[in-house]
Amino acid sequence: MYRMINIDENQRKLQRILWEEDVNKPIKTYQLNTVTYGTVSAPYLAMRTLKQISIDEGKNFPIATSVLCNDFYMDDVLSGANTLDAAKSLQHQLIDILKTTQMSLQTWCGNTSELIPTTKNEYDFSSTDEIKTLGIAWKARTDCFIFKVKVEQNAHPTKRSVLSIIARLFDPLGSLGPVFTKAKIFMQQLWLLKIDWSERLPEKEACEWPEFVKSLMNLNDINIERCIVIQSTVVTEIHGFCETSEKAYGAAIYARKVTAAGDVKVKLVAKQNPADIISRGLDPERIQQSDLWWFGPSFLQERLVNLASDSNDIHNSELYQRELLQNATITELFAVQQPTRWHHLLLVNGHVERRLCKKPQFYKKREGRRFVELRRSGTLALKMVMPQ
Repeated sequence: MYRMINIDENQRKLQRILWEEDVNKPIKTYQLNTVTYGTVSAPYLAMRTLKQISIDEGKNFPIATSVLCNDFYMDDVLSGANTLDAAKSLQHQLIDILKTTQMSLQTWCGNTSELIPTTKNEYDFSSTDEIKTLGIAWKARTDCFIFKVKVEQNAHPTKRSVLSIIARLFDPLGSLGPVFTKAKIFMQQLWLLKIDWSERLPEKEACEWPEFVKSLMNLNDINIERCIVIQSTVVTEIHGFCETSEKAYGAAIYARKVTAAGDVKVKLVAKQNPADIISRGLDPERIQQSDLWWFGPSFLQERLVNLASDSNDIHNSELYQRELLQNATITELFAVQQPTRWHHLLLVNGHVERRLCKKPQFYKKREGRRFVELRRSGTLALKMVMPQ
């Protein structure tokens, strides 16, 4: 893709390279005429070029225009359509719009063989192997996201090896949030024990961690449907749940869809829960069987869901504000115990108070803050040394 984007002639001299073909011959100087791999500006120039193509050719290829702007990541496009005919139209427009700039989409993969061009670069649709894009594994034939967990057991786990395994767990969609919460809670325990990075874990933790790592292999059996769209949907709702515990907090979003026949389908959309599970964690071997996590509370499956409750409405805004004022108390802190100068003490404490109270009106005008802040700082200082 980069090699198909030319650099302005006036800028090509900034991409000069030295080439030594033979130590006995003079060094040659070349300049690169196209966008070059490894330069800081290359990703931006590539994406900006796609945007310009959509602007220039948008009238001729209206369907592909939106995909060029929103569904491309460098030279990969991840997109789709609700019907096969719409997907074919999108595919043809993408091919044609990029041909106008001598670019071509080479390798194709889809959840139906009818979208795979019969070229030498076509993806082997008979293969059951997953395709990875941006770190997410996708089985095209079943149209499911899958997880591939490969971890090596350490005979003598340390805090460093524990963190290394946790860092390798990649789940940008948050579908396995409860499992990762469990791992992070374990890491919290190690911090509380105040052990060194290379120090062996205590006996209790050294027994718990290998069992958890072993159970991570159960994640390889999980398949998550990519498509959450139902063609006959007449009602679509988004339900969010959040929860916090002493050790973690989290949330989850569910899409609830009702068809014309009254059937209800609920799917986990993103990790952002039902609450209890993600805030306390869940073992890997249990998450696959957790209907509460994957499909939400049982009441979402009912045909009629009434979430309104007049008893929970707050009509008295004055009472609500009064409660906030009663709970929002600010302790008057003194930042300097033994100041060398009175004026320095007032300046320091005035600055601290301004930060705590978040008074942006004093940030810009230095003169305006002096009188108010210094007077209040002096009053607080006198209160500290004089009997109330």
